[in-house]
Amino acid sequence: MSQLRTLCVMGTFDSQANREVYRIKEKLKIQGLSIDAYEPHITFGIYTHLDEAGLAKWVGQVSAQHKKIKIFFNHFGFFPDGRFCFLAPSSSYDLLELYSNIREKYDDYCTDKGCLYSLWQKNWVPHTTLASVEPGQEEKLLSILWESFSPFAAELIQLKITSSDTSEDVAAFELQG
Repeated sequence: MSQLRTLCVMGTFDSQANREVYRIKEKLKIQGLSIDAYEPHITFGIYTHLDEAGLAKWVGQVSAQHKKIKIFFNHFGFFPDGRFCFLAPSSSYDLLELYSNIREKYDDYCTDKGCLYSLWQKNWVPHTTLASVEPGQEEKLLSILWESFSPFAAELIQLKITSSDTSEDVAAFELQG
């Protein structure tokens, strides 16, 4: 039987998009801001106490039905309750369909804070986290983003399941060409 732990289903990007996100993160880090340690990604769901073999089988099936998705990161924003800054893509039917397909089987297992990724909440914000902001750092962060951020294209190329307990990759599935 698989170990039960906290699992994250995420979509990862092409190398060019990753370089762009890392470039921005490095500028934030140089200025003393606390950057997100994970590889650039969009989170589709966080689950605890779920059989990882079953989840991996499901995500593998979903990935086999979806093509790589072109997205366009065109803005940045903040989550006020967690003080997190992020880059976000413009809306895309393909991205929303992938999200819905991933969530349709396991949506009832939503355990993350406020179920940020649940279908039934109808408030998912696709994003890639850049940094967490301490009170008083907002102006510095905004100044860096105004100077450093230009909208850019990315391609969502892979679905990955990671364990936040160990920071290891549990499974990875390429989206179709």
